[in-house]
Amino acid sequence: MDTAATFIQYYERNSCSAQWLEFNRGLAAELSAGLPPEDLRQLFFRIGQRLAQAMPNPPCDTLADLQAQFNARWNGIDWGFSTLSEDVDSVFITHACSPIATAFGPEATNWSVGFFEGVYQAWFDAQHMPSSLRVQALQPDTQAGPRIDLRLSKALS
Repeated sequence: MDTAATFIQYYERNSCSAQWLEFNRGLAAELSAGLPPEDLRQLFFRIGQRLAQAMPNPPCDTLADLQAQFNARWNGIDWGFSTLSEDVDSVFITHACSPIATAFGPEATNWSVGFFEGVYQAWFDAQHMPSSLRVQALQPDTQAGPRIDLRLSKALS
């Protein structure tokens, strides 16, 4: 028995309350049937912004402090955790163990990532990052499971 795989399967089964799973899957299916993916992504971006406004972070001086603040917010609502890593011209954000992947299903990934783009964009904006910096989700890694990879970098024109 592969313990790591068992842990992941257990997490995926329990990350979205059973009472909400079929409701969320039905909601995702109806949203997908009624709106184009880009409109859904923008809708979820705005929902993410609202969550970020409801759960603000104090000013932070370092990336490590910011990561700790982000994780305090996520921990408070059982929404997984994030890791931040700096590159020459960007900050990479990995958000793991969010219930969205299970709640809406893998078919919704291309638009549900908008939620994380909105949350992290609002949180970085509140830290007074230059307005030219944008959070964008990277192409999903099919092996990653319930994980979203994003990047804060200069917006492409």
